[in-house]
Amino acid sequence: MDLYLIRHADAKPLGEDGVKEDADRALTDKGHAESKQLAAALQKRGVQLGLVVASPLVRARQTASCMLSHWTQPVPALTECEEIAPDGKPGKLSKFLRKQKVEAVAVVGHMPSIGEYAAWLIGSKKVQVDLAKAGVACISFPNAPRKGKGSLRWLVTPAWYE
Repeated sequence: MDLYLIRHADAKPLGEDGVKEDADRALTDKGHAESKQLAAALQKRGVQLGLVVASPLVRARQTASCMLSHWTQPVPALTECEEIAPDGKPGKLSKFLRKQKVEAVAVVGHMPSIGEYAAWLIGSKKVQVDLAKAGVACISFPNAPRKGKGSLRWLVTPAWYE
């Protein structure tokens, strides 16, 4: 399986537009543009997703939805998973992903948890994997996501999309 770990795109700061909860922060215009560019860049490089899984937080859901609105056919399904939220458990997220029966999955989440999950997958909590907003880490597995069984193939920032 190929796993594409994506940090949500640029979001409005807490307090803007009356938003009082971090979970309710929406994407900025820049964030929508980043999501569109992300879709184009992944497809240009031949990424064929079977599923996109997003955190339930607004900015992650919007990043995934916007990316998929610019995806050519066949458009992968979108689902939410609580284990991608900032306080999710990596083992439970991996278990969820193993049940999906697809060859390639994109997971849209948040820092620092998405970076910590990447480190867990490649074998060390001591590793620091920093994803820029709308950045992507591609991790491959011989079979399915498990602790320490992944190989980091590439890690890119939005500058790569241009």
